[in-house]
Formats: sequence, structure tokens, C-alpha cells
Amino acid sequence: MYKIVRKLANVWEELVGNPASFSLENRAFNSISVVTMALLIVLLPFNMWLGLTAVWVMVATLLVLQVFFFYLSRYRRIYYASMLAYVMVSYITLTATFYLNSGSHGPALLLFFLTFNLLIAFSPRSRHWLWALLHLLIPVILLTKEYFDPAWIEDSYKDASNRYIDILSSYIVTLTCIYLITNYLRKNYEREKHTAEERANKIDTQNINLEQLNQKKDKLFSIIAHDLQSPLNSIITTLHLIAEYDLEEEEKKMLGDELLTLTKNTSNLLTNLLTWSKLQMDGKGVRLSSENVHEAVERVLSIQRMLADKKSVNIISHVDPAIHITADHNMLELVIRNLINNAIKFTPTGGQVSIGLQMNKDTCNLTIADNGIGIDPSQQEELFSLKTQSTFGTNNEKGIGLGLVLCKELLALQQGELWFDSVPGKGTTFYASFPLSRVNSNGN
Repeated sequence: MYKIVRKLANVWEELVGNPASFSLENRAFNSISVVTMALLIVLLPFNMWLGLTAVWVMVATLLVLQVFFFYLSRYRRIYYASMLAYVMVSYITLTATFYLNSGSHGPALLLFFLTFNLLIAFSPRSRHWLWALLHLLIPVILLTKEYFDPAWIEDSYKDASNRYIDILSSYIVTLTCIYLITNYLRKNYEREKHTAEERANKIDTQNINLEQLNQKKDKLFSIIAHDLQSPLNSIITTLHLIAEYDLEEEEKKMLGDELLTLTKNTSNLLTNLLTWSKLQMDGKGVRLSSENVHEAVERVLSIQRMLADKKSVNIISHVDPAIHITADHNMLELVIRNLINNAIKFTPTGGQVSIGLQMNKDTCNLTIADNGIGIDPSQQEELFSLKTQSTFGTNNEKGIGLGLVLCKELLALQQGELWFDSVPGKGTTFYASFPLSRVNSNGN
């Protein structure tokens, strides 16, 4: 049954036109043209059976004209010309029907009412007042003419039974057509309403996406500023030492090597950040692969150890070189760098940062522990929300909490989690979980 209904719906759409190619008024006119042709095909033999010669000849003529109007509108896309021709023929036909089919004693007034409903169904709203005016004036003129000159109209019915059948059938046809028109318009209204709601939802979704992209853009700039600040400060300090002080050749060489290392690693850091930023802005998301945790940690420590040395903070790594996890290459380094940098920032001179691994069945927890100042209990609950106030490290290094928020988001994208344990005055341990790579099981 469903297939039959679906097939009929496809046939109907083929007749009246696809909504994507035809306007609502155009499709309404095509629909009414099809209904009108079907109605005229039924009325033609019916009027022939009643013996209304003049009427059935007129019906046959109208059928030919209606086929032509439908052809112009549906296949030649000449909608307005077809509509105007339909309107003119309708008024001529209604006037002729009133005169030839017993005036007010026939079905002409019912057909006037039916035609008015048809016209307002497919014509632009700006012209409805014109059809209302014409449908008021023409029947009033015809009825007035009939009232003052009764002999002007001849009774075309052979007997009362013919009149009964003609008026009853006209009433049924009018009632049926009005129902079909109303139902058709209601469906079109609901379809247009649904389409409008979908467009509104789409616009809302686009606005949300744009807002998220804008927030992401702002966050990316903040990330770049946040992650480049420390190495750039070190570069500036080194350049200042070389420019302002008369150094020995050995000292210059040492500072030059340090400057080269800082510059090279900062360049790599910037490249990673920009690559990750491009992935995010393009909407490509994460690119998961098998990553060696030890190698990732060592790449990050090549920069962070110099920063730690300046504060006399000892960094100890206990990461097993054989362990592989499933992660995004750039995001993994970004997470490790932020967590280690955060630990150094809040660890006092002479303190210690320890990096290790906790192995589980399917996951691996990267732990970064420090014996620093810890996290104030009032800030622990909203640590990953950027709602915390700006904080300062043990050497007055300013932090806004962006790094931890970023780590939380990046780990979620890599099917991992981030949490911490902290005791004020004794230190903090962050845990970053990652799925274990199959390389580990293959290696075993």
C-alpha cells in the first residue's frame, strides 16, 4: 500500500512540477489545471447525457483550452500568461454558463464560488482583491439583468429531474473541489512551514558553528601567545646577555648554542601549533596514530629542561621507551608541554618534577607530579573551565589556566581523560590517560 501511495505521489509531483524548480503559485496552478481537466472530462459526457448541447460544446472547448494552458505553464514555464488566459476564459465561461444554463435556476452561481476559490489558490495575493471585486460585480450584474428582464434567460432543462441532477452534481463537484483545494493549500503551508523551520534550524546551527569557530580562533591565538611566551623570553634574555656584556669566547659559544637550540625548538613549536590550528580551523579534527610516549616526552623536555634549569627545578623521567599509545602527534606534544610547563611554573627553586607511566589493561596514564605549591581548594572545582582567576607561579609567572583547559579538550578528542590530585603546600599530580596502541601487544 505504501509503495502505491508513494508511486501516486511521484506521478502527481511529475504532473505539477518539482518544488525545487517551480514556485508555490506555479505548482498550485498546475495542480488546479489537472483537477480542472479531470472535472471537465467528467462533465462532458454528463452534459451530453442531459441533452445540454450548448453546455457540452462549451465544456469541450474549455477542455481543449485548459490542456493548452497547462502545457504553457508546466512545460513552457509561461505561468503568468497561462494564469491570465485562464482567468479571462473563466469569466467568459461563467457568464456564458449563466446565460445558457437557466441563469440563477442553474449551477452558475456555484461555479462562480468554485472559480473564486481556484483563483485565490494559485494567484499572487496582491491580485486577490481584483478577483473578489470581479466575482462580486459580474454575478450582481447578471442577477440584476435577470431580475429586470426575466425573458432574457431561457430554461434549458427538459424537466425538474434534469435540473435536480445538474444542480446536485454541481454542488457535489464544488464541495469536493473546495475540499481538495483547502487540503492542498494546507499541505503546502505545512511543507513551507517545515522547510522554513529547517532553514531556521540550519541558520541557528550555522550561527552556533560560527560562534564556536570564532571562539576557537580566539583560543588559538591565545594558545600561540601562551606557549611561545616562555621560550621567546629566554631568547630575548640570551640576546640581551650577548649584546650588553663583554663575554669570553667560551661563554659566547655556550650562549650561542643555547640560543640556537631555543630558536630551533621554538620554531618547531610554532610549526606544530600552526599545523594543529589549521587542522582545527579546517574541521578535520584529530589524526590518531601510534605514538611512542618516551620520544614525545623527550622532544618536549629538550625545551622544558632549560626552563627548569633556570629555576633549579629537577625533572626526572621514568617513561618506558617501549610503550606506544594511540594519540594525535601534535596534540600529544601540546598536552605534555602544557602539563610540564605548568608543573615547572608552580614548583619552587630546588623542587622536582617527576614524569612516569601507569599501565592499565587498555589505557596508559601519563603522570606528571611536582612538589610545588599545590592548587587552592577554592579553584580546584573550576580548574578546567577558564573561570578561575589569573594565577602566578613561584617566580611570578602569570597563568590564566588556558593550558589545562586545552589539555582537557585535546584529551577528550583523543578518547582520553585528564584529572589531578593536589595537596596545597605539598604538590600536584596530573594524570593524562590515552588508549594503548596495538603496537604494544604486537611487540609482546
